Amino acid sequence: MPLRNDARTARGHRPAWTAPWPDAATRAAQATRHDLHRARAVTYGIVLTLLVTAAVEAEVWPLTAYRLFSTVRTGTTVSLELVAATDDGDVLVQPADRSEPLATTARQYPDLSTATPERRREMVTAWLALAGIDPAAVTTVRLERAVRTLPDGTSTWVERSRETVLEVVP
Repeated sequence: MPLRNDARTARGHRPAWTAPWPDAATRAAQATRHDLHRARAVTYGIVLTLLVTAAVEAEVWPLTAYRLFSTVRTGTTVSLELVAATDDGDVLVQPADRSEPLATTARQYPDLSTATPERRREMVTAWLALAGIDPAAVTTVRLERAVRTLPDGTSTWVERSRETVLEVVP
């Protein structure tokens, strides 16, 4: 039977079958408190980051303020649309390509009414360019509020009313 190596115990290594170090419980409690504070800091930081992202409506990957299911869906919808008046008639300002930013900047339409006249012209000109409409061919651009309903048993929206909120000359 081999003898136990007492020199190994003297160097600070204890065999697995012996009792834990006398101050092991104290060190474990300190480590637990430190881990708890770190976990709280990380959790509060993540929650704060998400709240700030939503408040400023930032679109920074992987954080987003995009409202997937935040609106109540009913049989009536109210939307704002830009309509360009040209010599050939009225044209709805829509992106030429669905991947263009115009599709996601439609939520900025309400800002158009509170913007300065210079800023309005800049915004409208940018939206016309993204839609592939020549601003020189447009006499005015109207911001219109459209109310649509979805009748029972159909899948097609019916426009009930349309009113002009604002007119801008590009």
